[in-house]
Amino acid sequence: MNLPCRMSKRHLCLLLAGALTLVALAPAARAAGAVPAAASAQPTSLAAAFRRGAAWAVGIYMFVPGEEEPRVGAGFLLDDQGAIATVAHLLSDEQQILVALPDKRLLAATLEGQDATADVALLRVSPPPRAHPVFASPDSLSVGDWVLAVGEPFGLERSASAGIVSGKDRHFGDDGELLFIQSDVALNPGNSGGPLLDASGAIAGMSARTIVGPAGTPGASLAIPIAIVRQIVAELRSDATLPRRPRLGALFDDVAPSVARAAGRGDISGALILSVPHGSLAERLQLRAGDIVTLMNGHPVTGSADLVNALLAWRSIAGTRMVVHRAGQELQLRLE
Repeated sequence: MNLPCRMSKRHLCLLLAGALTLVALAPAARAAGAVPAAASAQPTSLAAAFRRGAAWAVGIYMFVPGEEEPRVGAGFLLDDQGAIATVAHLLSDEQQILVALPDKRLLAATLEGQDATADVALLRVSPPPRAHPVFASPDSLSVGDWVLAVGEPFGLERSASAGIVSGKDRHFGDDGELLFIQSDVALNPGNSGGPLLDASGAIAGMSARTIVGPAGTPGASLAIPIAIVRQIVAELRSDATLPRRPRLGALFDDVAPSVARAAGRGDISGALILSVPHGSLAERLQLRAGDIVTLMNGHPVTGSADLVNALLAWRSIAGTRMVVHRAGQELQLRLE
């Protein structure tokens, strides 16, 4: 399955707890022309956005020894030099990778680098196709905005599905230093790695996975924001000028009300450290499971997403500072 559900135990997959109620607009209101204000803002078509963004979307076919059928995924062009972004979880050590371009050409791709933890991989094809993709600005999406996913679901090339942004800066405990855009866009195997477009057709993220309920009902879809994808790609390039950032190594999550109460706190702000692997920078920093991080390198941490953003901006180990709440005390931790 190309779109696994990876969740921590405290973030169980979604379950519909009650009956779904559909509220129809009353006939009298329709007759009077009383249409909710939000309805007038809905686009009548996303065709223009698809035409624009699909020019940068590619299909990815991975031929693995011992497997009868190729693995199917998606990706998108990053520049006019043949660089392509996709998800790392599609790839294996021994495989032939072919990329289907928008103009129907099929080119062999080389794997230039991958970050399995962040689930981002960088491919390269030659000769490079002419492409000048447009990327959405980091803060351009809002909850309720329309988004469009382009991919190869079940091998059906260049398919589109649409929905709205359901949430931003979603973080899950076992995903470490990564954030997601949550939407209700339908994703299926073969969508992994494809672009998530905004209503103008600019690339806003990279489709990564879905959350599925215990009964198999569709849940939320998750995409990695394009700013994070581009940062990681910049670290993966063979001629990278951006150094790879340090990795804390700890798993962390939002602070649950029960945890805050047990810690004697009157609020749920901060990020809760779940585990500290042996040999990690988190261990060197003397973090402990149960610590609540409230500040890192001058960045206030009001939730786990804030800690992810602070870690994404982290470049130098020396001089690292972190403030944590532990056993009723506030401590300052340092790395020299």
